[in-house]
Amino acid sequence: MNRSVISSGVCLWLVAMNQTFAAQDVEKVTEIETIEVKGTRAPLYDTRDVNAAALGIKDPLSLPISIQSFSEELIVNQRARTLAEVLTNDASIQNTAIGNVFDFVSLRGFQLDWTNGLRRDGLAVAPFQDVPLENIQRIDVLKGPSSLISGFNNPGGTVNFVTKRPTLESFTEVTAELRSRDGKYFHIDTSGQFGDNSALAYRFNAAIEDTGDFTGGDDLERYFISGAIDWQVSEDLLVRFDMDYQDKSVVSQPLIGLATSPYNSSKKVLPPYVDTSDVLLGQPWALYETETVNFALRADYWLSDNWQWITQVAHASNDRFTIFPDIYEVNLQGDVIYSDILITPDETYKTLSAHSFLSGSLSTGRVEHELVTGVSIRDYESNDGRWFNVDNPISNIFNPVYTDQPDYPEYPQATRTNTTESSIFITDKVNLTEDIYATVGLRHIRYQKQEQAPQSEQITLDDETFNVPMLAVNYTPSDNISVYMSYTEGAGEGSVAVIGSGAINEGESLGAQESEQLEAGIKYRAGNATYTMAMFNIEKMLEYHNHTSNYFVQDGVQSHQGIELNVNGEVTNNLSVVASFTAMDAKIDKLEGQEALNGNRPANIPKIQANVFFDYRLVMVEGLNANLGVFYVGERQQSVQNTLSMPSYTRVDAGARYQISSLDTTLRLRIENLFDKEYWLSAGAKGIDWGVMPGRGRTAALSASVEF
Repeated sequence: MNRSVISSGVCLWLVAMNQTFAAQDVEKVTEIETIEVKGTRAPLYDTRDVNAAALGIKDPLSLPISIQSFSEELIVNQRARTLAEVLTNDASIQNTAIGNVFDFVSLRGFQLDWTNGLRRDGLAVAPFQDVPLENIQRIDVLKGPSSLISGFNNPGGTVNFVTKRPTLESFTEVTAELRSRDGKYFHIDTSGQFGDNSALAYRFNAAIEDTGDFTGGDDLERYFISGAIDWQVSEDLLVRFDMDYQDKSVVSQPLIGLATSPYNSSKKVLPPYVDTSDVLLGQPWALYETETVNFALRADYWLSDNWQWITQVAHASNDRFTIFPDIYEVNLQGDVIYSDILITPDETYKTLSAHSFLSGSLSTGRVEHELVTGVSIRDYESNDGRWFNVDNPISNIFNPVYTDQPDYPEYPQATRTNTTESSIFITDKVNLTEDIYATVGLRHIRYQKQEQAPQSEQITLDDETFNVPMLAVNYTPSDNISVYMSYTEGAGEGSVAVIGSGAINEGESLGAQESEQLEAGIKYRAGNATYTMAMFNIEKMLEYHNHTSNYFVQDGVQSHQGIELNVNGEVTNNLSVVASFTAMDAKIDKLEGQEALNGNRPANIPKIQANVFFDYRLVMVEGLNANLGVFYVGERQQSVQNTLSMPSYTRVDAGARYQISSLDTTLRLRIENLFDKEYWLSAGAKGIDWGVMPGRGRTAALSASVEF
């Protein structure tokens, strides 16, 4: 595709529209929805609006991209505690964990960019953490290259956490939970108004979680607190403030290295399976510790009935002490051949991001336009890269050996990296006829990245500009159905050559990348359920460890073609369903460094992935619901070499919910991996190709929630 021609065409359209807008008096066309100071209790489990940033805040049915949303009710009923647990409900998302300390996922087969791909209310969060879910109302997954929507990102898409807002009616809900392996959890969620002034309201969440004593495979300790304030300053101005803090320590588990075939010494095979939720393969002192803080401020100002000005700013930080145990190789008896522990102490990551945009509508003759235009900035600073190694004398994965913490050497100095991304964007939804509208958009991005290593001068790694367009057409024959086709381009952060991989350039930042996607789809809504189908084709460069040169490189083309089917919502009065199916053909082509890999399949991407979650109201017992989840992941390649595959698996979850209305109490039981299935969850990510991550064994959770 000729990107320069497409970008130029989009520019000409938007310039023409800008001149038209400047030349005419703005007429009132449609009324923009105002935001009340209250929360919502979404239906199980569909959602009705999504913050798509540069595309505006719209019903996902009207947007020309694939979007899946997961409500607070689904998160609570599945007793999910992390992003990866929630996203198992989407078959286009793959778990690519490289351990247990924070989530790694891929969207449509492309690794999520941790410095850009996670957003909270549309703005970036600090990387390398498990984002707490206690103050989250909904998780939106916007798929495909989304640089027009939110700036620099990976081609798979963006994950946006939507925070809980204060409610019109005061309430307090307290939840206590017991979980397998000595897990204990307590959460309080409360909201109300300050005095009798309904214009000023608050939402407060706090949680404590504790599992084990750091000698078990799932052991952790976590403290969380958050606050939100909404202030309706006037009829035209709403101000929102958010903050949260989390302190989390978790045992650090490694990937398990591959074994050597007893029949062929040059062939690698999968290691023996061990349930690492029960067995610690690191050390009790080897904890991954994070301390995260987020502040956010948003102002919504209505200039008129049909023009709104939104400004947001957010600061996010993550201070971590990083310990990654590594088991590089084992034998079929579970004896560890080679292992160590990688430590990068006292790392800090800070992100300051903001955007300000106008949204509204106008007419040019008989043609109506819905415009969004604005500016954004993201400033990201990291201080890290000062790693050293110590021994991990684990000995055997079935009978691990634990030792006291060794003396650490003097900490190396950190490398400081500063990344700045500034952009200007404009989108125009053009209502061509009563049933057909087009979406035209462009974001101009300037991307700068500078690095200063210890005892070295600051150097510039990147200083580039990108123009990322979107072209789309929607056909809406009725209010509840939409057919669309779209073309999008993206720009995103390159990977970092994996530390501990043995590559000559480990720790080096690879350059920024571009991507593009064609997508076509259908969205249909019936009652409280939404049904969607999307077909997509995405291309970007491959990032991998070239074992011939022993460098991490960007080379060739990684292309993913697929089809997705999704159902989300109440399909009958008594049955809610979240179901998803993805078939994907992914391949590597045009490699020059290792031509033998051309035609291979990228790692960790199944050809078929599917899941379904049923929540059924049992009418014979008032207040009782039963639920069942079935999650299928097809066979996946362990690395881009395609010499070893991980078998497919099916995991079954089950649960129940009982509401005692007279006591305002809800009891929930959840059993993950009901049949204690042994399976391989992931082969790692970011070019890590020496091991695999086992899935978690049977895990039960019993909770009680009381509302006052």
